[in-house]
Amino acid sequence: MEGAIMRGVTGSMIRACALFGVFFACCASPFESFGADEPKNESTEKAAEGEPAPQKPKVKRTPLAGEDPRGPSDLTVCSQNLKMYGTFNTLKARNPGYTRQEHAEKIAGLVERFDAANCDVISLQEVMGEKEADAKTALDELATQLGKKDNRVFSSRVAPPAEGGMTLGFLIANDRATILNAVSYAKVELPKLAEKQRPRLFLRTPMELQISVPSRNGQELKTISVVNFHFKSKRGAASDPTGLEWETYRMEMAEALRRIIDHRHKQAFASSDSLLLVMGDRNGNYDVASARILDGSLVLQEFRAKGACRLSKRGVPICKTGTSLPQRLFSVFARNQRVHSLPGTFSYEGEYSWLDDILMPAESLPFAWKSPYVEGEYDSGVVYAPKNASDHALVYVKLNW
Repeated sequence: MEGAIMRGVTGSMIRACALFGVFFACCASPFESFGADEPKNESTEKAAEGEPAPQKPKVKRTPLAGEDPRGPSDLTVCSQNLKMYGTFNTLKARNPGYTRQEHAEKIAGLVERFDAANCDVISLQEVMGEKEADAKTALDELATQLGKKDNRVFSSRVAPPAEGGMTLGFLIANDRATILNAVSYAKVELPKLAEKQRPRLFLRTPMELQISVPSRNGQELKTISVVNFHFKSKRGAASDPTGLEWETYRMEMAEALRRIIDHRHKQAFASSDSLLLVMGDRNGNYDVASARILDGSLVLQEFRAKGACRLSKRGVPICKTGTSLPQRLFSVFARNQRVHSLPGTFSYEGEYSWLDDILMPAESLPFAWKSPYVEGEYDSGVVYAPKNASDHALVYVKLNW
């Protein structure tokens, strides 16, 4: 992984980094007991603990005429906002009317979605738990039920919960991926849109997972980094003094996250030796300013005083000609003809939006193509059913090398 992760960064150091525009070089802090300099290989530990060892890679069969010569996809990566999922006791404390039956039905609905997409790695948002152990227990319960459905073993990882007991996490199939490292971008001070405003942090800390994945024929090993994020929602919009439903806050988060990614994953933007996926819940449609800042086609400074851009009432950027920059990250849904007829991933008062997305650098995109013969047609999709699983759809992309 690019660069060493610094430990024990003080608040003053973070503020100093932010002021000089280089906060992203020193603000990531690991929440695991292992760091980026010495990646942790869990396969030997699992054997010692009596857990099943990863299965041997399956040999790809010879494709028939017209089939993808690469054979079946090597890895399916999914993203799902869980709509406040936690242990039964956690959810019961928040909602006294919550029942065991509702809890079982929610888990069953999520498992049905994960199984339908054949997920190998799942980025999860809105994992609930006042403590990290509570959130992990909730994911372990979900992993157990998914394992029973698919006859597989899944490991879980969670970030430290933020205020309010909400965090992000991952489920990883042990037969497809070995976890190398996991970090959270904790205590990152966001760049400011207005010079005199108070400093702000991520509400839900983005989480990065680095995994090693063999091709199914066992001939090539890929290192894949998955960055999971969840920007601020529009909830409490009446309290936003800008009247933009917190879009300016999401813009600051998008700028901070893109800077971190640019710094930590230079190799993924230079070659396809390692792959990078950025996925999660933007809480904004694909055309708003925060989405454009995250993909790198615009930067936050253009929206500051005397900048070249301003915002419409809906948060869409209106900029002077020539302001846009070369895009850094690309959605695997933007050019996917199979999803163009779909309404979006989230519905509010009958209006759909594409809040959930999966983005990759140009160098990684060919591994998401449905066929090596058709450039830009991605093997990605959306799963809506069952409805009781979440108010957000599941999104996925299949990778092949």
